[in-house]
Order: sequence, then structure tokens, then C-alpha cells
Amino acid sequence: MLESRRLRHFLAVYELGSIGRACEKLLLTQPALSKSIRQLEDELGVRLFDRTPMGVVPTVFGNALALHAKSIEAQFRNAEAQISSLKGKAQGHVTVGIGPSVARNIMPAVTRTLHAIQPDIALTVLEGLVDDLLPRLRRGELDVMIGSWPPITDPMFTTETVLADRLEVIGRSGHPLAGRAVLRNELLNYPWALPPASQKWRQSLDELFLERGLEPPKPKVVSNSAGYLEALIRSSDFLSFLPRQLLDLEGDDGLTTLEVEMERLDPEISMSFRERALLDASICEVVQVLRSIGADFAD
Repeated sequence: MLESRRLRHFLAVYELGSIGRACEKLLLTQPALSKSIRQLEDELGVRLFDRTPMGVVPTVFGNALALHAKSIEAQFRNAEAQISSLKGKAQGHVTVGIGPSVARNIMPAVTRTLHAIQPDIALTVLEGLVDDLLPRLRRGELDVMIGSWPPITDPMFTTETVLADRLEVIGRSGHPLAGRAVLRNELLNYPWALPPASQKWRQSLDELFLERGLEPPKPKVVSNSAGYLEALIRSSDFLSFLPRQLLDLEGDDGLTTLEVEMERLDPEISMSFRERALLDASICEVVQVLRSIGADFAD
């Protein structure tokens, strides 16, 4: 049986890459921490770290243990939060992974609402793309993830739609195409700045041009940074194709949507979580607030 204490010691060394820094974090002496790691290695019958002059480097066994240790640590955290809830304490810690499309409007609204009704629930919010966030949800490093991406069909998770967003061709307010009806072929006369081709809405843009027999825009710039794309569009004649929730179009007179003759595309913003996560009162509160805010934005 692996002791949870030794696993915590192992994770600290693994994440910090140094026995000395891990000692500072854990408030342990170096001999005590080194002994704990040696005992764990003896129990498993493998070497977990290679010692080097620059610190410690995990072996293949150390990397394998770290994946499981992080999940175990997350389960301990969930158990502690549930016990606190059962004792009548409205407190806990929830880690939420968010896509760029919910970072500007939806998640700040969720945070404000949660703080007003459950001020003792602490949030950690991590932004990323689905390829980064989904593995972290599997490992238990995230409690919930929410964003605009293709539906997650993994039976390990419950996935539900929070609201439908809308994709728009975006330009600066003074753009030569702003303020009038625009044909699709006119868009090809201007430079484009787009998210990576793996993004669902980028694929949707290509389809809108191909169905008219037009070559899709060849972007001059490709970036997964929403802030960078926004700043570039605002200060130039670059165009982009982005979800409305990604930008503050209502309160920003520097950006505008172009009136392009094409059908509406309404990608879904969805959240995913393990069903058993709802046994934790703090996670359940966050999920309920996400549902409520999604309904408000849809209205």
C-alpha cells in the first residue's frame, strides 16, 4: 500500500525538479524527504529519479507514477471537499478548464455569481484548447471543462450544452467592408488572421467558401491567441472568423461584425465533467452556475 504522504512528497519533487525546493514547499529537512523518496522507490522496486548536478530528472517509472499520483491527489482533494460539505461547510476548491471563447464574458460572469452566492468556494481557472484540457480532465487535474469545441463523446464524462454561440466575420470598425452588405468573394481581397486549422470554426469557414466554389482564405497569420488576434484586427485591415463570445462586441466600438451574405453558424459551448464529480458540493455549485449563466447569455 502506497502512503498518501509519500505520494505527496514524490509529486513535490517531480513538479519542482529539485529536492531542495520540494523541502521548502513541504517544510521538511532534506534527509527526511530523501528518505521518503528512497522508501517509495524500495516499495515499488524501481528508481523514480535520476540525480544530476542540476537537480533530479524523473525516470520512465517516475513519469508513469506521476500520472496516477496526480489522479489520486485529485481524489483526496475531492474527498476532503465532500466531507467538509457534509459537515455543513460551504467551501471547497474547483479547477475549471476553459476554452478561449468563454474567457472574456462567460467565465467572469460565472465567477462573479459564484463569489456572491458561495464566497468560500475557491476557483482555479486554466485556459487552453481541447487537446490540452481533455487529458487533464481525464487525469483528474480538472473538475470541469467548458468551451466551444466538437462534442466530447467519451463515456467517461457527462457533456451538456451550455449555450449556442455565433460565428462572425470580424473586422475593425473603420474597415473598408464595414457598414454594408458584403459578398463572400470580396473577403478574399483582404488579409486574414485565423486560429489553427484544427479549430472547429476554422473548418466551418473553409466550408462556407468551398460550397460557393471559392478557395478558402489563406491566412497570412495563424495563432491560437485570442488576445493577439483581437489586437491585430483592431489595428489593421486583417479579417478573422471568430465566435461572438470570444470578443466584447457589444461594448467595443473598435471592432465590428461584417454583413456577409451567408447562413448563420451557431457552434455549441459545452461543459464536460465526471458524473461522480457532482457528489462534491462545490463542483456541483459551479456546474449549476455555469448552467444558469449559459441560460442568461442565451436569452
